[in-house]
Amino acid sequence: MIVSLTVPGAEVRPGDLVAVGGIPHTVVDTRELGGFRKRLQFADGNAYVLARTALIEVARPHGPRGAAPTGRQGAWRRPG
Repeated sequence: MIVSLTVPGAEVRPGDLVAVGGIPHTVVDTRELGGFRKRLQFADGNAYVLARTALIEVARPHGPRGAAPTGRQGAWRRPG
């Protein structure tokens, strides 16, 4: 299942789907930069830099029966 969330840039994580200019991109890596910025690396090789406090809409995979992704693609864990 995919859920749509609005999160600050600091909370974007690998596996999230982000639309930039109307084009969807899958985040494969994130890096903290100076000046309270975060660099998102996309699967297609493009990158995007945004403020850690900027709100951004993401689509995030959500596992079966409340399980949440661990951050490693394809690996799931149960909360709690």
